[in-house]
Amino acid sequence: MSSMPAASGARSNDYAYNDAESQSQSQGTSTRKHRRTGDGASRPGLSSSQSWDLFAGVRRGYQDFDSANASEQHLAFADGDVPKTALVRFYNYLLNVSIITRWMLFIIPMAGLLWIPGILQLTTFPNAAIWGVKLVWWSIWLSVVWVGWWASLAASMILPIFVRATLGVVAVSLRRYIDWLTALKRYLALFGWTLAVWISFQPLINKRQDSDASSSSKSALDLAAKLLFAIYICAGVLLFEKFSIQWIATKFHEESYAERIAHQKFAVGVITTLYRHSHNIMGRSDTLKDNTSGTAKGVNADPRKALKRALKGVRSAAKSTTTVFGNVASEIAGTSILQPNSPQSMVQAALESANKTRLLARRLFYSFVSQGADVLYVTDVHPYFGNAMDAELAFTLFDKDGNGDVTRDELELACLDVHREQLSIERSVADIDSAVGRLDNILMSLYVLIAILVIAVALEAQLASVIAAAGTFVLGLSWLIGGSLADVLTSIIFLFIKHPFDVGDRVDLPEGSFTVKQIDLLSTIFLDSQGTTVQAPNTVLSTLFIKNIRRSGQQSEPFVFDVAYDTSFEQIEQLRKKMLQFVGENGRDYQPSFDIVVSDIPEQTKMTLSANIMYKSNWQQGAIKARRRNKWICALKQHLADSGVYGPEGNPNKPSDGPKEYTLVPWDEVRNKQTAQTMPQPSPTMPSAGWRLASENTPDFGKSA
Repeated sequence: MSSMPAASGARSNDYAYNDAESQSQSQGTSTRKHRRTGDGASRPGLSSSQSWDLFAGVRRGYQDFDSANASEQHLAFADGDVPKTALVRFYNYLLNVSIITRWMLFIIPMAGLLWIPGILQLTTFPNAAIWGVKLVWWSIWLSVVWVGWWASLAASMILPIFVRATLGVVAVSLRRYIDWLTALKRYLALFGWTLAVWISFQPLINKRQDSDASSSSKSALDLAAKLLFAIYICAGVLLFEKFSIQWIATKFHEESYAERIAHQKFAVGVITTLYRHSHNIMGRSDTLKDNTSGTAKGVNADPRKALKRALKGVRSAAKSTTTVFGNVASEIAGTSILQPNSPQSMVQAALESANKTRLLARRLFYSFVSQGADVLYVTDVHPYFGNAMDAELAFTLFDKDGNGDVTRDELELACLDVHREQLSIERSVADIDSAVGRLDNILMSLYVLIAILVIAVALEAQLASVIAAAGTFVLGLSWLIGGSLADVLTSIIFLFIKHPFDVGDRVDLPEGSFTVKQIDLLSTIFLDSQGTTVQAPNTVLSTLFIKNIRRSGQQSEPFVFDVAYDTSFEQIEQLRKKMLQFVGENGRDYQPSFDIVVSDIPEQTKMTLSANIMYKSNWQQGAIKARRRNKWICALKQHLADSGVYGPEGNPNKPSDGPKEYTLVPWDEVRNKQTAQTMPQPSPTMPSAGWRLASENTPDFGKSA
């Protein structure tokens, strides 16, 4: 009994604390009234206590609500942009409490306005009608139209979540289409809404028309029904266009990342094979468990833990039932479907998380490592693959340095690379870039023309005249923008069929080396080696030879150098052996190959040699390529000196032959000699008698005798 007052006092303190908190938050509200009980405890009054006031939390919430911290971006306002009255603050608070309260604020007031004609018809104007249909039926149908949109939108938002939580868990391949549903939820809602509006119009409006309605009223309702059907068809065409864009975008990215996806499938297949033959590691908590082991025995009196165990049992039973049905479905389909605990599903689920990927790698390592060993060898995993070649190929996935063994850290890093690559591919495939968006704009322009034709036909226009007018318009438009349309078609073929590069790829063009920054429908933006932005039309790029560095495999680079003319064949072979040893020791950077070719001996003054730098990867990462190139050249320089192979000038460290002798000549003699050499030579003089070579006695044959 002595504990009762203490408990009561504690309860009284709790109420006092709550009252003080309420007073501080309500900024000067009236003091709470309390009723004293027989045990001295202070209990709240029915009208003023926070515990009994159902709206106390709401009151504190909207009074402290700041519109700048709204849950949705379109509902956020800066301080001073909205009035600070209690009504406005309460309205903004209800908008941000949840989507249910927000939608109720949208649906209920408008629905009330739509029922005003129906209420007037039921109370004041019993014979009021529009086109022979009473107002109450118009109110019902308009309510279906208004509420139907929000119901369709809610269904389109819930459908992807439901499918992801059910089929998406057991069928991983469906996640792509679930993402499509998420991206197209509003178009799905529009399609479902127009279908509901068109279907509900017939029983609620058409069949409620009075039999004695005028012919104009009947024709008006028929025209409205045809128009609603045309709008439904237009919504279906729009949904088809958006699904087509999603399909094109997905195929576009699948083609872009075809090699990466193929390598990712191979890596996941290797990990799945190893996981299928692995086992739980007893005594270790840092490995992935298969979640099939039973819980600890014993009775726990905690009802919350008992409830958790019961729910876990329900999930386990559901999982087992799904597996049973999955076995039948897998037998029919020939693949693993509806099996949440299959090795492929377990590996795919683990690769979604970096932490689970580490646990998966450790499970694989400790499952196959030999007793007392610290590394894995290819012989440890060979029995689980078809032949030695497959085992070697699978082992190279983890043996990055090619030294023949795999440590636990190497296995973790390799699995983390697979995890990061999977997330990167998923994000890339889900993304719709600007080029696809531009194509969407073009298709939307075509959709507008189709929608106009559909509505025109529904309104009973002459089909021949509509087609003739549309043909005339298209013909004039083609004459006006025919060149631009040709460029658009060429760009579409270049991007979606040829598709020579992706964003981030390094490419070599005739003008130089560039990195792709952005791909648009009509042009591509590059960055050159100086960081300058370069824009090139896709119509021009489609005519060029494009070297894609990123999509290339292992690349090599020629290196030419000159050596002394007296270099022997034995020295060249010694250099080749030393360089082969170097590339073998650096297997992660270079291919195990090195050859020297004597290219030329120009004028027998030197020998020109050439060798290829055989990289282990491509040149997408410029910094890695530069580091490996510098490392290779420095090793070549060192081994040239070790092999006694020098440049055309010979050994730079060769000792001198002794002092050289120089003869000093007086400067006057040198100057006189130079002056004598530069003085002009005297020219021969003409004889005084001239250059007459004929004498007077020479007969003149031109005269007669």
